[in-house]
Amino acid sequence: MGLKPLITSVTIIACVTILLNVTKLNVQAEEPTSEILDTIRSEQLVEKKYSKLQEEGLNFYKGDIIASQNVSDLIKDSTKLKNVDGEIAASIEHGETVDIYINAPQDGAYQIGLEYFIEGNQVLPTQTEVKVNDEIMFYELRNIVFESKWKNPLDLSLDKYGNEIIPQPIKMDSWQTKYLIDTSYRESEPFFIPLQKGENKLTLTSTEGNLNIKSVYLKGKEDLPTMPDEEVSGSAYIEIEAENHTYKNDSSIRSAGVYNPEITPYSSENIKLNHIDGSSFKNAGHKITFEIEVEDSGYYYLATHYQQKAKADFPVFMDILINESIPYKELQHYTIPYQSSYELLHFQSDNQKIPLYLEQGTNTLSFQLTLGPIKEAIEEIEQISSEVQSLSLELTNLIGPNPDRNRDLDIEGYLPGTEQLLNDWADSLDNLYARIKAFNKDTNEIGAFSSLVIASEQLRSISEEVDKLVVRKSELSTGTNSITAHLGNLLQDINNNGVSIDKIYLYQNEDDIQVGTGFFEKQWGNVKRLVNSFGSQDYAVNNVNPNNLQVWVNRPRQYIEIMQQLIDEQFTPETGMKVDLSLMPDQNKLILANAAGEAPDVALGVNYALPFEMAIRGALVDLSQLDEFDDTISNFPEGMLVPATVQEGVYALPDTMNFWVLFYRRDILERLELPVPNTIEEVRSYLPELQRKGMNFFYPTAGMEGLKIFAGTMPIIYQNDGRFYGDTIDRTLLNDNTAIHGMRELTELFTIYNAPYDVPSFYQQFRDGSIPIGISDYYMYNLILNAAPEIQNQWEIALIPGVQNESGEIERWSAGGAESNIMFRDSDKKDAAWEFLKWWSSTEVQSAFGNALQITYGKEYMWNTANIEAYNGLPWSQDHKDVIFAQADWITEVPRVPGSYMLERELSNAYNSIVLDGENLRTAIDLSSKRINRETERKLEEFGFWKNGELIKPYFNPELYYE
Repeated sequence: MGLKPLITSVTIIACVTILLNVTKLNVQAEEPTSEILDTIRSEQLVEKKYSKLQEEGLNFYKGDIIASQNVSDLIKDSTKLKNVDGEIAASIEHGETVDIYINAPQDGAYQIGLEYFIEGNQVLPTQTEVKVNDEIMFYELRNIVFESKWKNPLDLSLDKYGNEIIPQPIKMDSWQTKYLIDTSYRESEPFFIPLQKGENKLTLTSTEGNLNIKSVYLKGKEDLPTMPDEEVSGSAYIEIEAENHTYKNDSSIRSAGVYNPEITPYSSENIKLNHIDGSSFKNAGHKITFEIEVEDSGYYYLATHYQQKAKADFPVFMDILINESIPYKELQHYTIPYQSSYELLHFQSDNQKIPLYLEQGTNTLSFQLTLGPIKEAIEEIEQISSEVQSLSLELTNLIGPNPDRNRDLDIEGYLPGTEQLLNDWADSLDNLYARIKAFNKDTNEIGAFSSLVIASEQLRSISEEVDKLVVRKSELSTGTNSITAHLGNLLQDINNNGVSIDKIYLYQNEDDIQVGTGFFEKQWGNVKRLVNSFGSQDYAVNNVNPNNLQVWVNRPRQYIEIMQQLIDEQFTPETGMKVDLSLMPDQNKLILANAAGEAPDVALGVNYALPFEMAIRGALVDLSQLDEFDDTISNFPEGMLVPATVQEGVYALPDTMNFWVLFYRRDILERLELPVPNTIEEVRSYLPELQRKGMNFFYPTAGMEGLKIFAGTMPIIYQNDGRFYGDTIDRTLLNDNTAIHGMRELTELFTIYNAPYDVPSFYQQFRDGSIPIGISDYYMYNLILNAAPEIQNQWEIALIPGVQNESGEIERWSAGGAESNIMFRDSDKKDAAWEFLKWWSSTEVQSAFGNALQITYGKEYMWNTANIEAYNGLPWSQDHKDVIFAQADWITEVPRVPGSYMLERELSNAYNSIVLDGENLRTAIDLSSKRINRETERKLEEFGFWKNGELIKPYFNPELYYE
C-alpha cells in the first residue's frame, strides 16, 4: 500500500470515530433504560460465594461425627494409593486429581475434614481445588489450603557480634486434621457443604504441592457452650515467653528482638529475641501453638502482654483454642484492642475473667487470627468497589477513553438513576462505617477505616454534579486517589492483623503477674542502650577483621544475617576462608572507595549497569580469565552477561534477575472469550474489544515516568530484528530500517491503537480490572501475589507477546538485568574472592538462600536469583516457574558501552516526541541518532579509542560474543 492510500484510510477512520463520539454526546436516549444500572447492581462474580449459600439456607446435619479412617475403602482408583509415613493414603502431586467417595447418612450440610500429611521439604502450603459431585459449589472451593506445621530449632544461633539470630524453622513431618475452611479465614467455622444421602464424590485437584489423605470426617452443626460461672482459686502460675512457641502453621511467623526494658529477655548490648513479631504474625489464619505442662488440673485465667498497632482505633480478632478446640463462645473472635505500646490484656467477657479448664499433663494453647466479625463488611466493600468499577467501564463505553473535557454529558439521559446509585453507595459506606465504630465505642473516628469516609465524601461530591462525570471519571476507578483505589487499599490493610506478643500468663492469682520494670530501672536501661549505640555498629565496613575476605553487600540486614549463616555453616568449613559481610554504605561511592584504596575484595548486589563504569576505568577483575568461569556462568541467561562485557572481558556475574512476563486477569479474559495473546499483532487485535468494554492493555513504557529505560523501549525493537549497534559501537543502528520498523511497532501501540501512554499504577488498575492485561516485571509479580488478596486465583502469568519471524518462531526478547556481583582488581585475596563468588553463584547455595529467606521472613521475601537452575528449588508456584524458565530463554540486555547512557536517553526522547508530541518518527530517530553518535565519539575519545575524528582501535559490540 502506498503512503497516500494509507493516509486516506486513516483519515476516514478518524472521521467516522469523531462522528460517532459527537453523536454519543449530543443525541438524547429516546427510551432511557435502567438495564445498565441493574447490571451494575447485580452480582459481579459468575460463581456465587459461600455467603450466598448461607443466605439461601442450609439444612445442617446434626448427628454424630462420621469417621472413615481407611481411605482405601473410599478410593476406586487404586493407583492413587501409597504408603506414607507407615499409613495407606490417597496421594496427589502438583497438577494431579483424586476422587474420594464418601457416604452421607442423610441429605444435609456437613463439615468435611481430612487427615493429611505433606511430604518433603515443601515450603508453600498445598493448595487444592475442591469439587463435590463434579461441581464447584461456591467460589471459595477453588482454593483450599492445607498448611504444614513448623517448629524452631531448640538452640539459638549467635552472629559474630553476639546477637541472637532469627532461627530458620523446621518443617514437622506429622499427620494433622483440617476441615475445609475459607482460605482467607473470613470464616472461623469450616464450610457446611450440602451432600445428598448416599454416595458423594469429593474431587481434589492439587494446584500447588503434594497432599496425602488417610482419613475423612463428616461433622454436623455444633454450638459452642458459654463460659462457666467459676471462681478460680489457688496459687498455680504458668508464665510463657511467646518467642518460645512450640509450633506454628506458617514458617514466616517469627520472633524478633526489640530494645525495650519492659520486654524480656532484654539486653542493652545485644539483640535478644524476646517477642512474637507482629509484622509476621499478621495474616488471618496464622496460628501459633504453645505446649503447656500443667501440674494440677483446674481452672486458670489467661492474660498476655501484647502490642497491636496494625489497625488504628480498631481491634483485630483471634480465636483461642485449648487442645485444638475453642472452648467457649466468648473465646471465638476475641477482640484484641488497638494498643500502640505493650500492655497487659486479661481475657474476659463483660468484665468477668474467662476461666479455662486444663487437665494435668501436657495441654496446648493456640492463638489463631481471624476476620470473622468483619466478613460481611469486607464483602460489602468488595461489592461496592466492583460496582463502581462497572459504572466506570460503562461510562468509558459511552464517552470513549479520551473524552472532551470541555463538554458536559446528560448522564441521567443515558444511565438513568446514576445520581441515586452514587448516593446509595455513599449511604452504604456511611452505614458500614457506623457498624465498624461499634467495635470501639471509645472513639468517634476509626483511623483504620478512614478510607470509607473519604470514598463516601467523594461519591457524594460526584453525585452533586453528575453531568461532569466526563471530567471526573478517573475519580471513580482509574486514578491513584480514586474511590476504588481507596477501597482497594483498605481491603489490603484489613488483611494486616499484626499482633506482637511478649508473654502469656495462665494464673489463678493475678498478683503473681509481674509485668515490665520500675521507672528508674527502665530509664537506666535506656541510658545504657544509648551509650552502647555510640560504639561500633554491626555489619559496618569499619568493624571488620582485615585478615578476612571483605564482602560489601547492597542489601538489608535480614539478607546479610542469612548470608553470614550460610557462609559460617558451609563456605568457611569447606574452604577454611573466613568472610566479613558489611552493609554497603552507598554503591555509588564504590568508585571513590576504590580510588582511596578502601574498596572491599567483593561487592554483591550492585546495580547491573555499574560494573561497566568501573571496569572501563580498570577497577575490576576480568572474571572470564579465571578457572571454571564457563561452568560458573552456565546457569545464567547468556544475555545478562552483555552489560558486564567490556571488549572480550566479563567483569561481573549476575546476582538477581528482573524477569518480565505477561500478566492477565483470567476471569476477565474468559468472560470476554479472549485467549492469552502470543504476539503483539494479537494484542493489537484485542485492543478494540478491550476498549469497547472500557479496558486496555499495559505496555511497560506507560509506567515509566520521564525516562523510558531500555527495559521498555528495547524489546519490540529486538523482536523485529532491530539492534542498536553493529559489529562496533562507534555508530548506532537506531536509524536502520529494522530498528525503525520496531520503533514504529512500539509507538503505534499508543498513537494508532490507543494503548494508555501514562499509567501511574498498573498494580491498581490490574486489581480493579480496568487494565486486565499487560507486561510487567518481578516487582509487580511479588506485589500482585502478596498484596492483592481480592483477586487471588483470578490472574496468571504467561510469556510476553512477541513477533513471529520468517521461520515461524515467535521472538519474545525482554530485559532481565537487576543486580550483579563484582571483584576488585586491587584485592590481595583474589583467589579467595573468586572461590567465594563461585560458591555464592552455585545452584545449591542460591536455592538454599532463597528457601531460608522465604521460610524465615515470609512469602513476600522472594529471591529472584539470576541462576535459572536454582529456581527449581525455590518455594514458588510451579506453574509460574515454568513460565519464568521459558521467558528466560529470551532475556537479553542492551550493551553498556561508552555513550550508551545517551542511547537510552535519546531513545526515550524520540519515543516521547513521537507518542506525546506527534513528531514524525524518522525525523525524531534521525535527530536522536546524531546526538548518540556525537556523544559516543566523545566517550570513545575519553577512553582512548577515538582520536582526531577517527577510530584508532575498534570497540566491539559485546553482543558479538554471545551470538
